[in-house]
Amino acid sequence: MHDLMDFEVVSELLGLDARDEKRNRLFLSAVSEEISLFLDRNLLTGTFTERQQTNLCEFYPEQYPIREFIEIVDDRTGTHLELSAESAIRAITRPDAHTNRSYRLQGENDRMIRYTYRYGYELAEIPALIQARILDLMRDRLEGFGSMAEEDEKKVDRLKDINVYRRLYL
Repeated sequence: MHDLMDFEVVSELLGLDARDEKRNRLFLSAVSEEISLFLDRNLLTGTFTERQQTNLCEFYPEQYPIREFIEIVDDRTGTHLELSAESAIRAITRPDAHTNRSYRLQGENDRMIRYTYRYGYELAEIPALIQARILDLMRDRLEGFGSMAEEDEKKVDRLKDINVYRRLYL
């Protein structure tokens, strides 16, 4: 698991004590993991290959935002396939690039496809709302909580704001 924010930035913004750096790095890793588990997806850039049956020539990649499709092929014939014009990959700077969406292939026949794609954010591209939640959760961990019920309630409040980035199952 990789941290979702640069430790030096977190340290500066929260005014962390350098004497507790090992503990603070551990907390940042734990918070990063918690955010990724809550959103149920990988946030940092990676490459993934999937097989999927299209429905009305549409398919839904598991990971997002999509940075590029490296290859899309008919799984049976090995024929290379192309996306339709309306399925262009959205620039990462657009607000609508951060949601899971379908992509449509050119043509009219459904088929089993295999596709490889690059997805995710570079560290500097993590949405500000997610970064704010990381800082909030870090602050909560550093201050410690009262009862478990209070901790769970506070965590739910913190994470509900980033629900829009959560992977939806279609």
